[in-house]
Amino acid sequence: MSTALIRSIVLYVSDPATSQRFYERALGITASGVTNGRVEFEAGGIRLLLHPTSVDEHDRAAARHGRTEVYFTVDDLEASLVRLREGGAEVIQEIIEQPWGERDAAVVDPDGFPLFLTQAA
Repeated sequence: MSTALIRSIVLYVSDPATSQRFYERALGITASGVTNGRVEFEAGGIRLLLHPTSVDEHDRAAARHGRTEVYFTVDDLEASLVRLREGGAEVIQEIIEQPWGERDAAVVDPDGFPLFLTQAA
């Protein structure tokens, strides 16, 4: 059986520029491109795409506004959480030692998506 790997995560956001600044500050990653208001990041071989909800009818029809969680591995969980707090992010989960050998914390991005940061314990 083949293994499926995450390649892309698409988030439909109200203001891609605001979300771009948030993700750049929160994770220290830089957008690899901006096309037609869509922002693309490469993060560990996975594309994070920020699409505006107002581009066209196709985007509005495809947008899913249900619960979405995005997980990123970081090198320094404490420092990442400090940067997020300093940037005004709402922390929804303080750092927790998980039984499966990871530590994680969570914040909310500008559009209300939970953003989890994980680090090996």
